[in-house]
Amino acid sequence: MKADQATNGTFRRANSVKNQLHKTVPNGNPAGRPTLDELERRKAKVMQIATELFVREGYTATSLGDIAKSAGVATRTLYRHFGDKKAIFQSVMFAPAPAAVVPLAKVGDDELLFDAMMRTAEYVRDVSFHPTTVDMMRLAIAESKRFPDMMQRLITGSHARFNAKIRQFFDELVGRGMVQDDDTEASAEMFIHLILGDTPLLIFGGWEAPLPRTEKLIQKVELFIRGRRGYRSEEFAQAVGRGRRNAQVRDSR
Repeated sequence: MKADQATNGTFRRANSVKNQLHKTVPNGNPAGRPTLDELERRKAKVMQIATELFVREGYTATSLGDIAKSAGVATRTLYRHFGDKKAIFQSVMFAPAPAAVVPLAKVGDDELLFDAMMRTAEYVRDVSFHPTTVDMMRLAIAESKRFPDMMQRLITGSHARFNAKIRQFFDELVGRGMVQDDDTEASAEMFIHLILGDTPLLIFGGWEAPLPRTEKLIQKVELFIRGRRGYRSEEFAQAVGRGRRNAQVRDSR
């Protein structure tokens, strides 16, 4: 009898605890653990906070406690999902760059060569000087002595991926019969260098410098086409004029 009473008491206490848990656990998540969507949101917030702190304060002045407090999570949560501060910093530095998430549009069926190249020139400028790109490059330069191997891999990889994307554009021009080009890799590299000039050295180094405006890009695109392709025809001059007007309309929006 006493054994039965003890057993019944145990079941009553267990049911009481179970009922309390059900009161506090969100519907559809009986284990009381965050859902996958919630985890992803938390991780995204941690990455955002960590990026802002590293950019503003630098690596040394940013602690795991700072990141955890600003993100509203426990420090042990950071260790569990990200690792130590160096691991979080590496995740921040190797997060997808604007060039990886902002696609370069395909060449249109009726798009003129000058228009296509002008649009690509604007893409090169806008992605290269996107605020996130500038922040990450300045941070990479500032921490290059502390993490030389990491930064070399970062810069080399980013440079190769960006050049490959512009090379794909030139490959598409060749595939459509718009140009003849036996070395699209060289064309992509020359085009990027011509469009950007030495402005990245100034801006990434922390100085203020004007970005290439539409009129300057028009001049550079025309120079590239004439110098690389040798076009001198009246038809090309008319295409440049139309492209100039189209670019100016886009710039005024």
